Amino acid sequence: MNNSRHWSSNTIWDIGVVSKCKEGETLCGDQCVVERTGNGATVILSDGLGSGVKANILSTLTATMLTTMLQGDVPLEESVAAVAETLPMCKDRKLAYATFTIVMADGETARLVQYDNPPAIFLKNGAVKRYHYAAQFIQEKELHESHLTFEEGDMLVLFSDGVSEAGLGVTTGIGWPQADIEDFVARNYTPNISAQRMAAQIVSCVQSLDLNAMHDDTTVTVLKLRSRSVANVMIGPPEHKDDDLSTMRLFFAKEGKHIVCGGTTARAVAEFLGEKVRTLPNTGTDAVPPMSEIKGVDLVTEGVVTLNAALEIIRNYTFDSMQTLELIGQTDGAARLAEALMEDATEINILFGNAVNAAQQDSEFSFEKKLQLIQELQELLRSMGKNVKFSIC
Repeated sequence: MNNSRHWSSNTIWDIGVVSKCKEGETLCGDQCVVERTGNGATVILSDGLGSGVKANILSTLTATMLTTMLQGDVPLEESVAAVAETLPMCKDRKLAYATFTIVMADGETARLVQYDNPPAIFLKNGAVKRYHYAAQFIQEKELHESHLTFEEGDMLVLFSDGVSEAGLGVTTGIGWPQADIEDFVARNYTPNISAQRMAAQIVSCVQSLDLNAMHDDTTVTVLKLRSRSVANVMIGPPEHKDDDLSTMRLFFAKEGKHIVCGGTTARAVAEFLGEKVRTLPNTGTDAVPPMSEIKGVDLVTEGVVTLNAALEIIRNYTFDSMQTLELIGQTDGAARLAEALMEDATEINILFGNAVNAAQQDSEFSFEKKLQLIQELQELLRSMGKNVKFSIC
């Protein structure tokens, strides 16, 4: 997946995906592929017929074929026709072997093509917006095509029928009706909610309706046009004390939020700003030291212990994107730092101080291990689609 971003405007596409397997299955019959291109993205959500290995193969083949061809500038009609020939209708059940939804987002517009998945939900200014579609037939498949215009904060929600059939025969007799899903999405929307958190909240409701035993493969994909947000993170002071002044000037000249990690770094920053470092009560845990505050700095945490704990949260997040819900209400430094990097920021500048802390050289957090930690942090954030820049001072 190409997660590179080129900042040609002040808005970018925030994309969140949550997939859950049917109870008892190890492979998901749904597949979502996201390909980013400059200031746009192509998203394919496919749902394979049935569940398990066969459904996984069908949805993967459908999503991969469509993505490859569309990224290669093959016209949509030809791309869909090729998939239709490869995956014909199931004659016995009169159903498609795989359904799909295509979103081709570019700038502030998106082309939406839907085939047999539940209708996508378009939120405009926080309210459900009805959109028109044109129907066309390609290889006996009826496709609905729409063209949507987004403003900052608008959101598009795609989902497989694991959502619309949630609770069927368990807690409801009709599943989760489209109107009720729309109401849930609108009620949970806030201008600052991330695409990932919205997707996780929808899947969490599905789990509740299914009494925590997923009765079908379930995937939710959310696209949100949001403002670019920069986080500047200083970790450790410069190698040479004489460089403190120039480094601080460079750091605070950058637009966006400013985050400082480490006690020695915090003291150097406070001295530069002419402010004091104040410890914040009730912000620590047994595993994470308390945070501090400095006037003019958005977030101040302890150093390597907090970084290591934040990295663990981010690792878990990449394996299970429902972890975004676990961050709600957590106030310790590791959770706050992880949330700032994963949920809030789109672009992250990491300034890593090359100064050696003699007290940590023989500990588990030696300079070399701290550098390895930061390098892993970069890789994980980039895998989420963040634009990460790293420099050493």
